[in-house]
Amino acid sequence: MASDPVRVAIPSIDVSSTLERLGLDERKQMETPRDPTKAGWYRPGPAPGAKGPAVIAGHVTWNGTPAVFFDLAKLKKGETVVVDREDGVTAEFTIDRVAQYPKAEFPTVEVYRNLDHAGLRLITCAGDYSKADRRYSDNIVVYATLTGTRT
Repeated sequence: MASDPVRVAIPSIDVSSTLERLGLDERKQMETPRDPTKAGWYRPGPAPGAKGPAVIAGHVTWNGTPAVFFDLAKLKKGETVVVDREDGVTAEFTIDRVAQYPKAEFPTVEVYRNLDHAGLRLITCAGDYSKADRRYSDNIVVYATLTGTRT
């Protein structure tokens, strides 16, 4: 059963964040969190623990200082991500892989495509930062699979 997420925790990189709700911006792209200390759940997609690829995004830096997903690229296969939900259930995910992509080659279909299981995607920026464009060249995507729940 689907339930909205309220917190994401990634113990291996010391992340614990309540979640903003993200939608689409005026360019029909996923919004980014307003608060750099918080991650955000992409609301048009599945909830964490429901069938499909739930997406949680966060900033890597903000005005030159580390933000919520600063260490996301350090994650390794087999590490754990936990998501607390409104229904009191905690969804536990195991990381399958971590990948870095140039923004121009972001694998939209791979990240958002339908799954036959409950998956999780964590997304942040990476690569070189352009002060002129005020953006990073790449994205980090962490792919994870639901491996348990607890109450």
